[in-house]
Formats: sequence, C-alpha cells, structure tokens
Amino acid sequence: MAGNVAGVAFLADVPVAYRPDEIDRWARLSAAHPDATVASAVSFVVGLLALAGWAAALARRVPGPLAATGARAAALGAVLNAAGCVAPLVLVRHLLPGCGGEGCAAAARALLGLTLSLDALFNLLLGLGLLALGPALWREGARALGGLGVVAGLASLPVSLQPFSADAARLLAVAGPLWLVFVAWSSVRLWSGGRSARGAAAP
Repeated sequence: MAGNVAGVAFLADVPVAYRPDEIDRWARLSAAHPDATVASAVSFVVGLLALAGWAAALARRVPGPLAATGARAAALGAVLNAAGCVAPLVLVRHLLPGCGGEGCAAAARALLGLTLSLDALFNLLLGLGLLALGPALWREGARALGGLGVVAGLASLPVSLQPFSADAARLLAVAGPLWLVFVAWSSVRLWSGGRSARGAAAP
C-alpha cells in the first residue's frame, strides 16, 4: 500500500500521468523527470505486488467461493498492473535516450498506452473483486468493512474506462483512497492475532 502512495507522490512533477488525453505530454514530462519516473515505476511495482499478495492471502480466509474468486481476480489485476508499470521506466531509461523522430513519439505513446490499459484492467478486476468481497464480509458480521468494500468496488469500476475517458481517469482520486482504506482495514481485522475472517468479523 505504501508503495502505491509513494508511486503517486513521485509523479508530483508529472501531473498528467495516466490521463488518456495527455499521453504525449505525459511522455515529455517523464523525459524531463526521469529519476522521478523510475522511482514511481519501482514504487508502483512493489506496491502492486504487495497488494497481489494481500489479495491472494485474503482469498484463503474469506468465506464462500465467490468472495475467494473475487480476491483472486484482484490479485491477478494487481500482478498485470505491476507488469505494466515497468513501461514508463523502459521509456525514460531505454527508449528515449536512443531514438528520435516520429517513430520515437509513436513508441512512447504505445508504451504509456499499455501502462494505462493495464491500469484500467486492474481497476476493473479490483472493482469486481471488491464487489464480491464486500457482501461476504457483511454477511459474516463485518458490516462496516463489507459496506466499504462495496462502495470502493463501485467507485473503482468506472475508472476502468480511463483509456477512453479523462473523466474516468479523474475518478481514481475518489476510488483510490477508498480501496486503500479497505486494504488497510481488512488487513488489520483479518490478520490481527491470526484470526479467520469469521473471527475478525466479531465485534
């Protein structure tokens, strides 16, 4: 989770990152701030792989096959997104230093478009996963946590349209904090003292 927050923080000088209508400017600003771009990419990869581990562990603890499938979907999305986050690093460390002309711009757009698309897929799978997890936790008695999962899932689904809509990309400012709180809260509740999801649901 900290890795994802750090990844965003490192992009302070690249405010148009992950906006479909600003991909060319995203590439230019990344080139102007290569160290921050690399630090952000590494942070996102670490954070997303940690998130995948969280989701995979959660799949073994939550009640019901649907909730477990939802957690596994979130884990898959996180791994795919981690792979996509390598693309900006490749852009500033390998592509841009050795190319020029129109072909370079097209390749930059392709790399960043891949990053954006895999991030969108992550938000789709995460949203669906949270919508499966939330009701299961609610039924087990963890109603506030389950309700937050549903709200975070509903907020994440529209973000999956970000390759096509700048407005969808901006919704990440709402969805991101919601699912980060869900991850932190569920980690405390479900792993505190090694308890199961059923035990964690008890008041």
